[in-house]
Amino acid sequence: MADTTVNEAVAQVRRYWWIPVLRGVVLLILGLFMVFRPFDTLTAVVWLFGIFVVVDGVLAIVSALLDRRDAGVLWPTVGGLLTIALGVVLLVWPGPTVQVLFYFVAFWVILLGVIGIVASIVAHSHDNPTWYFPLTLGLVSLLIGLLLVTNPQTSIAVVMLLLGMFTLVGGVVLLVGGFAARSLANRIAADGPTIIEA
Repeated sequence: MADTTVNEAVAQVRRYWWIPVLRGVVLLILGLFMVFRPFDTLTAVVWLFGIFVVVDGVLAIVSALLDRRDAGVLWPTVGGLLTIALGVVLLVWPGPTVQVLFYFVAFWVILLGVIGIVASIVAHSHDNPTWYFPLTLGLVSLLIGLLLVTNPQTSIAVVMLLLGMFTLVGGVVLLVGGFAARSLANRIAADGPTIIEA
């Protein structure tokens, strides 16, 4: 049973490794925009962040649905739905203050961190060889979220920089994780004759 579960997980990773890579690219682009601050108004920041967050949420759900045989698929789906909800709220909000935006994002980052950790625990309990990728992103998100909550900011420049740094880190983790997962899955497939080919 364990071998079958691992085989299925490896086959799924070999098919859909590019989705976390694509999410990583999206977050890297957003992070670069935020860090280099091409916009200096709160409205522009909210719209930029909201649009990118919705796109990332959609990609997260697509990734989860494609991997729906995975026992831990519920948690990435929940994270994707919450991410889309955050993006929609930001896009329709009549005019949030910098402080409201800051706390909104901080608690969202913490929530994503918790979801990532739970998803990794579930994946590990079902012998998914890539369980440590959501754990890494979850721990990074949780740490950054706690740092944000304990260091509130009201400056738009500082908030943009913090958001940019988080999205850059998240993008790098997803990008590296996607390629590393593909490499690991290919290695397991090459070493084990019982692995289901993609």
